[in-house]
Amino acid sequence: MRIALATCAVLPRPDTDLPILVEAFRAQGADASVERWDDAALAWDGFDAVVVRSTWDYVDRLDEFLSWVDRVDRATRLFNPAQLMRWNLHKRYLVEFAAAGVPVVSTRLLPAGREADWSALFEEFGDLVVKPAVSAGSFATIRVQRGDSAAARAHRAAHIGRDLLVQPLLESVVRHGESNLVHFGGAFSHAIHKGARWDGDGEQSRGLIEPDADEHALARAVLARVASDGRGSPAYARVDMARDLDGRPVLMELELVEPALFLDRAPERAARFVSAVLDGVR
Repeated sequence: MRIALATCAVLPRPDTDLPILVEAFRAQGADASVERWDDAALAWDGFDAVVVRSTWDYVDRLDEFLSWVDRVDRATRLFNPAQLMRWNLHKRYLVEFAAAGVPVVSTRLLPAGREADWSALFEEFGDLVVKPAVSAGSFATIRVQRGDSAAARAHRAAHIGRDLLVQPLLESVVRHGESNLVHFGGAFSHAIHKGARWDGDGEQSRGLIEPDADEHALARAVLARVASDGRGSPAYARVDMARDLDGRPVLMELELVEPALFLDRAPERAARFVSAVLDGVR
């Protein structure tokens, strides 16, 4: 069985999951290779499955990337499913989750071309986090101190063609960071504590953790909602969460396209990833 692990030509940081996954696939009898998603000479129908991993340059090539997703989906088995990835690429899903009663960090969607009422947002949220609704690796994510309308307007102007999300800066993120719960085939695999940084390194891991019961419960609720929407079942998912002012876990992001899985911290769990993919092919 031939498996392609899709990446990009120039990685902004090393994808430490890739070599671990190549070996894990081979250990289960599959021939895995790392391939550029935009390699026009590659025949994707020659693979039994294509697994999207570190295609991190799609942010500025979204239409091209979506065309590739659809093309590969027609040619072979794609993980995660194309319809699921299309939905997950735009973080308006946070607004949808909130409307469905899933605990989510408060989120306002600012459509492309529109300015926000920053004074009202500062009044509602205090310090802000502003980021593109389509992003990878904390691309163009900034922290705006309460009242700094000039910084907020400058960021809006720099990204006027993008939908933006505006959220409160959670104190728990500043003090303690996030919990990232990794699931393979719908089952919990491992979790990472990620520290809060504002230097562009969105994948700072502080190591493995054992999630609390309420964090597991939130992850299950999020994935159950995904399963009920009819877009397909994810072979892999990372559920990122933090705690709100009342101490409750809230969803920060659901990563179904190209999340770092931190397998360098738990290499033995790669076999679960491989099994989830191969079970979906067989």
